Amino acid sequence: MSKPKRGEPRKTRVPTIQDVARLAKVAPATVSNVLNGTRPVAEIRRERVLAAVKSLGYRPNALAASLRRKETRTIGVVVPEITNPFFAALVHRIEELAGESDYQILLASSNEDPKLEAARIRTLLDRRIDGLIVAPSRDEVEAVSHPIGALPPTVLVDRGFGLAGFDTIAADNIDGAYRGCKHLLELGHRDIAMIVMDAKLANFADRIAGYRRALEEAGAAKRARVVTGGLDVESCRAAVERELRRPNRPTAIFAASYAATLGAIRAMRAVGLELPQDISLIGIDDSDWMAVLHPYISAVAQPVEEMATEAWRLLLQRLAGGNAKSARIRLHCTLHVRESTRAIERDR
Repeated sequence: MSKPKRGEPRKTRVPTIQDVARLAKVAPATVSNVLNGTRPVAEIRRERVLAAVKSLGYRPNALAASLRRKETRTIGVVVPEITNPFFAALVHRIEELAGESDYQILLASSNEDPKLEAARIRTLLDRRIDGLIVAPSRDEVEAVSHPIGALPPTVLVDRGFGLAGFDTIAADNIDGAYRGCKHLLELGHRDIAMIVMDAKLANFADRIAGYRRALEEAGAAKRARVVTGGLDVESCRAAVERELRRPNRPTAIFAASYAATLGAIRAMRAVGLELPQDISLIGIDDSDWMAVLHPYISAVAQPVEEMATEAWRLLLQRLAGGNAKSARIRLHCTLHVRESTRAIERDR
């Protein structure tokens, strides 16, 4: 390597495996065997190799090595909305599990847009990911219908339950919504409005089914109110506010998503109603702030960590060539009763 001219910045070169081999006075294959553990190496040579690696600051080219093995040790993760605490917690746990298994994740958000979702998946495939975990924006994965070739092993979480060709994991939304509504019914509420983001999505359809089942058992099936808000907090707020301004406003709101819960709280403040004195509220999806700011918000919590753990387990099985049949896993929700729900004081 020629010396730089006076006043010219010194150029540095990234050390290679050949540099390590020369300094350690061994063959490049010996360096590879030491670093990858592929074959035993005499202790004296091993020590020379490790000393040369440290001296030169050598770092193996992980990408080149992974391509030689025909794997990148990288998993793509696609979620509808990364700012939603449910999806943020899902990604956080998947990343922990990936690290424990010596994998990295590449994260993308679809912003609840199936077209964008397909584009994000195509980009991830260009990075030669080994597998995918997707929380779809709809009940289908639009990327499947695009000319992008076969997807790698893929697990669907939350939505798309039972979609052919995929392992799928979801909360037991019917039971979770049933238990949440039953809690309100036991407090004497009969005029309970359920706010959903999109009634056509299967997870919301299941929540509606659980809600209706609880009302039917209580003899209040005809008093069901299912209100479709939208895919963001503001549209949910507007939908709830319209309900609260009606002469026969509900005595309780059952918000079937995180966005619906936030929208409901904003709507209640807009019309001057206090929780829980004037109206009760329970939401689906729990978050730390719900047990920090008064009144604490009652919630049906999805088993997000368990969902992430099962998704990772199934994906590893697929990567190892296992699972002949597609898995279908439903996990139980947990009801957290807090301050935002209380017994009704008068019959409406």
